[in-house]
Amino acid sequence: MKLTGVFLIETGVVNRGDGIGNIATVKKITTPDGIKIYFSPQSYKRALWNNLQKNYNWTLPLVTREGGVVQRTGTIIDSEEFDFGGTMVADPKYQRNTTFYVDQGISINNFSGDMEFMTNMGLASMYGENETNIINRENFYGIYLLPFGIEIDRIGVQEINLNVALEENEPMESKIRKIYSELGEGLTNQIENRLQEQLIGRVESIESPNNVITIRLKRDEIKRRLQQLLLAMGELGRQIEGSERNLSPYFAVFSRDYATPKFLLFIKDKLKKRESITENELHQYAQNDGKNVIVVTHENYTQIVNGIINQIFPQEQNI
Repeated sequence: MKLTGVFLIETGVVNRGDGIGNIATVKKITTPDGIKIYFSPQSYKRALWNNLQKNYNWTLPLVTREGGVVQRTGTIIDSEEFDFGGTMVADPKYQRNTTFYVDQGISINNFSGDMEFMTNMGLASMYGENETNIINRENFYGIYLLPFGIEIDRIGVQEINLNVALEENEPMESKIRKIYSELGEGLTNQIENRLQEQLIGRVESIESPNNVITIRLKRDEIKRRLQQLLLAMGELGRQIEGSERNLSPYFAVFSRDYATPKFLLFIKDKLKKRESITENELHQYAQNDGKNVIVVTHENYTQIVNGIINQIFPQEQNI
């Protein structure tokens, strides 16, 4: 099961390039429709992880240097970010493919070469000098399209290739200790103060059929993670150049039927033609494919997201 979506975000420069001399550049990409501005999936995700850690008490992932690369390690037990973001380490014992896919945020309107001339005149005057430093900064403000997908069935499930012997009736605490001890020296110590109080309660089961350890988290824990991720996406910003860039969508479309957010094409065509996007047209577009979409605005985002979560995790009926 997959949840796909498209956000429409109206904001300024989110992510800059390396710069040329004293010119701070924007990230650009050439398309058949002209030169567009974009921000990277990495910059968006980093803003999102920071938001979740600050406002939803998500835990910082365990980070080590493996194979010459600094990466997230540990497991989905200790880190929500690891669960969604995964890791790039090739060693199978650390392998965790992302469950949360974000494409580039691409602008609808073209880059027009807007520039901003800046100096540090105020600071130079305070220092008692008349000579200032100059910087030219490329500027942009517009609407970005951000497609994404979440593999719901893989949230809270991880397979690890570890040479660890686990007994069927072994206490959960012992299983977790063995896994982290095998993953790397010092990881067990890093989770020690959270093991009894928090981590054990997250786990539904740990099994090792065919020498592959399978970790499954509890349903309520998976629900919490997905709900908080989506809510944080709806109220998100990124600090850059002493400003807060708004990354909250003013309009969004979700679907549990589309494997990829194909409805992005319909939205893009409407925006290029400067036509309004109506909820009925989006529903009709999806119905022509035999699918459904959920249309959201900034005014009802929280309500709709909570409704989506309740559809994915329906209340269990007592019989």
